Amino acid sequence: MNRFSKVCALGLTALVATTSFVSAETTLKYVEGSPNRGAKSKALEDFATHLKETTGGDLQVEFHWGGALLKWGAILNGVSLGTAEMGTLIGAYNPKELTALRIGDLPIGESSDPWVGTRAMHELMTTNKDMIDALSRQNVVYLGGIHTTAGQFMCKDANIKSIADLKGKKIRGAGVYSQSLTDIGAVSVSMTFGDIYQSLDSGLLDCSQVYLYTINPYKFWEVIDQVIVVDWGQVVGIAAGINKDVWSDLTDDQRAALTEAGSLLTDRQAQYLIEQDKAAREALKNNEYGKPVEMIMATDEDKAVLAEASEKYIQAWKDDFAAQGYDADAAMNQYLALLDKYAKERDEKGYPWQR
Repeated sequence: MNRFSKVCALGLTALVATTSFVSAETTLKYVEGSPNRGAKSKALEDFATHLKETTGGDLQVEFHWGGALLKWGAILNGVSLGTAEMGTLIGAYNPKELTALRIGDLPIGESSDPWVGTRAMHELMTTNKDMIDALSRQNVVYLGGIHTTAGQFMCKDANIKSIADLKGKKIRGAGVYSQSLTDIGAVSVSMTFGDIYQSLDSGLLDCSQVYLYTINPYKFWEVIDQVIVVDWGQVVGIAAGINKDVWSDLTDDQRAALTEAGSLLTDRQAQYLIEQDKAAREALKNNEYGKPVEMIMATDEDKAVLAEASEKYIQAWKDDFAAQGYDADAAMNQYLALLDKYAKERDEKGYPWQR
């Protein structure tokens, strides 16, 4: 072999070695739109630690928090194209592409319980062939579930005493809840979670849907004077996902480790949410924030108004999913059965971390 051939052969060998994705100590970039604080980030870090430990350092995670690499609406496309290997996917930000995930945003059954809701979603998204295919079309694979807890309202200078007082108020909601707010006469304002604080402070918003555990880490208590506890639905159409091509290139052992870490993420995030939601309720009751925030408990009548307003969107989801060529009734029936299954397990055995 002449010198030129040897150089070419060596160069080709080096190229193959550097372009082969699966190698020792592979680092997977994970994009997350929120800052590194709160229940979700804590659970994601547990996910990364568990993955590193179970693979002996073979798979490691490099987080890009707060939209530093990709903003919320761009995460699906970024993960699909491989800008990042993994990321937090949210159905509400990509409603057409992630119709499958949006089943978790519907106010049905026991879905508002963080563990019941995410466990049901985890099993649905990893066993239902239509759900798996719907994400595969976006070139992503589901790893683990993320919850928000039940939705409440926080307001500034709005003097809300009942749901009827929301009429005419500028309110930020998410997905189906934003549409339902419009139906009851509120002025729905579309914005990402990261813009809520400034918008309440400036008066662009009168109220926003909120999850109680976020009030302290995001310092919402600085710009609100009321919290109305309505326990209205939840958002479970959120998932940790991985690029399908990257997933396919991994070894069986690596995929198994990621699957295990995704299941751990599902349980840990639910645990942290339940603990932090309880602490937030106590903080509101005991006026433990830096300024007074009035806590109003919605009546059963007010809760019924919200439930009725969102009812029609359950059928709308089924129509959307069926229009993509899937069996929406089968998916919905399986989801409802799984909600019942995990609610029964919780009632009989308690949460996994309590056993």
